[in-house]
Amino acid sequence: MNLRNYFKELQRRHVVKAGIAYLVFTWLMTQVLSILIPVFEFPQSILKTAIIVMAVGFPIWLIFAWVYDFTPDGLKKTDDVTFDSDVHARKNVKLNRFIIAGLSVAIILLVVNQFRMKSEITEIKMAAFGTDFKSSIAVMAFADMSPQKDHEYFSDGISEELLNLLAKTPELKVISRTSSFSYKDKDVTATEIGEQLKVSHILEGSIRKAGNTVRITAQLIRTADGAHEWSHTYDRNLDSIFKIQDEIAARVCDELKLTLLGKDQKSQPVNTEAYTMYLQASHLTLQNTDKAYIAAEELIQKSLAIDSSYAKAWRLLASIYDTGTYNFSIWETHEGIPKGLHAAKKAIALDPSYGRAYANLASLQELSWQFNESAKSIEKALELDPNNAIILGIASLMTFGDLEKGLALQEKAIQLDPLVYGNYFNLGFTNYRLNRFEEAEEAFKKFETYYPNWQILHYMKGMVSLGKGDLETALTEIEQETHKFFSLYGRNFIYYALGRYEEADNVFKEFKEKFEKTDPANTADVYAFRGDYDKSFDMLYQAYKIKDPVLIEALSYPNFKPMYDDPRWTKLIKMIDLPENHGYFMK
Repeated sequence: MNLRNYFKELQRRHVVKAGIAYLVFTWLMTQVLSILIPVFEFPQSILKTAIIVMAVGFPIWLIFAWVYDFTPDGLKKTDDVTFDSDVHARKNVKLNRFIIAGLSVAIILLVVNQFRMKSEITEIKMAAFGTDFKSSIAVMAFADMSPQKDHEYFSDGISEELLNLLAKTPELKVISRTSSFSYKDKDVTATEIGEQLKVSHILEGSIRKAGNTVRITAQLIRTADGAHEWSHTYDRNLDSIFKIQDEIAARVCDELKLTLLGKDQKSQPVNTEAYTMYLQASHLTLQNTDKAYIAAEELIQKSLAIDSSYAKAWRLLASIYDTGTYNFSIWETHEGIPKGLHAAKKAIALDPSYGRAYANLASLQELSWQFNESAKSIEKALELDPNNAIILGIASLMTFGDLEKGLALQEKAIQLDPLVYGNYFNLGFTNYRLNRFEEAEEAFKKFETYYPNWQILHYMKGMVSLGKGDLETALTEIEQETHKFFSLYGRNFIYYALGRYEEADNVFKEFKEKFEKTDPANTADVYAFRGDYDKSFDMLYQAYKIKDPVLIEALSYPNFKPMYDDPRWTKLIKMIDLPENHGYFMK
């Protein structure tokens, strides 16, 4: 049988149209399952299984269509059926109608599914405006009135503890520490603060610590006119610090006619020496340098050795291991991440309602490739503390390649608390990965206003300038970067883009000698930038093999986009056990 006769036989037996009809049916069922599975909270594995089954069934269906035919008398072998042109034409019409109807329904369902996904992002954005607060407050940094002015860590820490206590009041909008403390040492009125932070009240005061005694003065001010609604001074021993915090929080709620979680929520008593070390460690982490994190880890370990029952100390330790390992490479991944996971789980065991601890656990689980557990933990964090700008910022970085969803979470965080400048860094980083360089540059400028000496900032600004094509500015920025890894990493791209190939080769050689084994995902990024996609894939697969914690973030780096159409890209994404709603490109 020659090809022309073979094709005519395929048409006579309706094999081609039967195949098209099967593909339309498969697409239709995929759209139906994509909508129903999230609604009824079925396992996402159902969709994978259905697609595999339908793919296996396709050749079987084609064979069936070749061998058998549907006749007015029932199912018969095609060879036993006498050809009738009228019957053949009627079957063609029926198959055409089925294909057109199926395509129409599938397209409608596709539009519905896309609309549903966009609606989820819209809901995230609108949720920022949907919380009904009866009142709002900003807890300012209490002034350090100690004789030597050397207890800022203590005054700041007590202010933050008061803020956290008040944040447990569902009817009260509490501005975050970052926003409130940004007014420290600035000559601004209560009314100006109220207008800028959109709050009805501020709580300010001072703390004087001398030996084992402490004097705390607190005053509640109405921002509309600057009137003092309440003021009180507490002279106590340091052992009573937690009772003072509870009294101030309760009094503020009374004045605002609110309920502090039924008025039964109290601060957890902690050994005062351990608590002081906790405050010092927390204060150190705000410096955001590797040396500060090393010192903070030593302090918090001493604090926990004295009193291991304080959930916040364990959460801080988890955060130190998370950031110290991932951002500053203080600890190797196999050392820092397990320690961080242990600390986060310990914090949750001590306080199961601690949203920040769940957020830190989620971040550490992602770094240890526990992706589905990570997704559940961040959901729990958002459930416990949905209006916490810090948790929203962490969640925005854990969207598994769905960068638009990440932007929506970052925008919500900024709307709730516009002066949490860490979220501007995240916003800049996400826009950079989306090749929206102007928006990224604007976000990094806002971040730099409050954190001009933050390590990694010059690297990011250099990469944004590189993306814009401003190579001279990119070079200037990377030359100012003090972080050893990111300074070397960034020079790889910028030297190569400038055409300084010998220097670029030398830098890349040094980078590979130091980091290729431990950081294959970043090495793959450099290879991709150079256009060596085969070696880039080799390193990506190596990153998968050793479970490089950077890989999940790196897969959204712009240098990999030219590799999306390569079958090796989709194969890699499928190999990783990601949540089903991930946003990575798959062909």
